[in-house]
Amino acid sequence: MKKYWKLMVYMLALAFLLTGCGDKIVAKVNGERITETQLNVKVEQIAALNGYDLEGENGELVKGFLEEQMLQALIMEKLVLQDAKEKKIPLDKKKLKEELEKFKEGFSAEKEYQEFLAANKLAEKDMEKIYKNMLIYNGLFAEVTKDITKAAKDPEAYYNENPEEFYQPEMVQVRHVLVEKEEEAKEILVALEQGEDFKKLALEKSTDPSVKQNEGLIDYFPKEVNMVEEFVEAAFALKEVGQYTKEPVKSDFGYHLIKLEGRKEAKQLTFDEVKDKLAERFLAEEKNEKFQAYEQELLAKAKIEKMLSQNKEEENGEEPSDVSEQNKDKDDPVVEQDQDKDQDKAKVKQ
Repeated sequence: MKKYWKLMVYMLALAFLLTGCGDKIVAKVNGERITETQLNVKVEQIAALNGYDLEGENGELVKGFLEEQMLQALIMEKLVLQDAKEKKIPLDKKKLKEELEKFKEGFSAEKEYQEFLAANKLAEKDMEKIYKNMLIYNGLFAEVTKDITKAAKDPEAYYNENPEEFYQPEMVQVRHVLVEKEEEAKEILVALEQGEDFKKLALEKSTDPSVKQNEGLIDYFPKEVNMVEEFVEAAFALKEVGQYTKEPVKSDFGYHLIKLEGRKEAKQLTFDEVKDKLAERFLAEEKNEKFQAYEQELLAKAKIEKMLSQNKEEENGEEPSDVSEQNKDKDDPVVEQDQDKDQDKAKVKQ
């Protein structure tokens, strides 16, 4: 499994790490501590995810900005989990087990999974705690927004006002095999010419970590997509469904063999084709708005103490200022993370 993808999945849960023992305290949320270790881990992982250099010329400036943003995110998440506990949001233990197994299956081998845990200073019990808190968080979201069952916004009116949004460009669906060496790819080509099944060879030979889940299949994507350029060009060059590349396609990640599984011509989508997705989208937006308002209510009522600035002043030999804050930071922004990545496409990009 590619490190970047694992990091992205891990970042979705990173905010819920256990409180470290013996650390400096950077904040208290209704008396509950957030430690320096928690904050530092999150800052470092966010920096890695976004390609920020914390050691370069502007490293201290970037780190300071991320610390403030991540601390506010941790405060909000702590508040939400506290309220979930007060509301006695139940934990689905069966779902917890399924999610943990699904995460682990994303690794090509047990060794790789253990290397991931070691690299991120995690134990299996930490992963269980991370996913446990995520499921509780999701349960609270469902509870807070349960009264919103249908979006107020009219999907058909929106469709008529924004027709350009529903133009679908030409798209292809492909299956691929990725190997490290050109010789391996050529051997697979020989097997294909002799009648071997492409999907079977993908499962047996491909080094793409997603192959276990998708059997090498990459769902429909347009030409203007954030994927490996050589891969996209070769995929769109295939004209007939069932056709595959007759030469290995080289990229920074190895050698690809690509088979065309489907093609959709460019067209204007009708309202009937998009109405269900529009309704789901508007419903999700309204639920998110309600949950954000709920978070602000929690923040307004909370007793929050921030010690981050005090710790820095002490490290620099300065007199600490009064940093006790209650209801002062209710309008601070919370850094949000995008969860709508298409994992299959992201893996091809890698």
